[in-house]
Amino acid sequence: MARQPNDPALTTYIGQRDDLIALAHSIVGNAQTAEDVVQDSWLRWIGKSYPKDRAAPILRRIVANLAKDWHRSSKVEERAMREQALLHDPSLDSERIVMARQDLAEVVSILNELPERTLAAFRMHRLEGLTYREIGVRLEIGTTRVHQLVQAALVHVALRRNGH
Repeated sequence: MARQPNDPALTTYIGQRDDLIALAHSIVGNAQTAEDVVQDSWLRWIGKSYPKDRAAPILRRIVANLAKDWHRSSKVEERAMREQALLHDPSLDSERIVMARQDLAEVVSILNELPERTLAAFRMHRLEGLTYREIGVRLEIGTTRVHQLVQAALVHVALRRNGH
């Protein structure tokens, strides 16, 4: 959908672009990524039918959400890269590596015993780094219930690993 130059949303976007970049930068910590996030926010804006008279707060929210998503993703990726590097560290003896892989396989197997919603809540919290509130929004449940699900997953793993 092509936007006309007199589009109030486009005018808002152009007028607040520097502020949006600053917002994204404060979250992602990188100028180039911040600019990418702001560009992506505009693409998201034009792909939806948001009310044009609310462009400023909606664009800010889109930028903040995309920046947080990028930040979370990068943290997960960094953690995976560190763990991968650790597995290939020549200073680790092969016996410890095999034991660690067996432990991981056991935990994954135990987690797969969980009900889908419990596993999803656990995965979002422990692997994606989402808050209970963010998980609650995604699963359409309250934060107390999210806490219960994550705790249930942890207790289940602990009990199964200890032979119960």
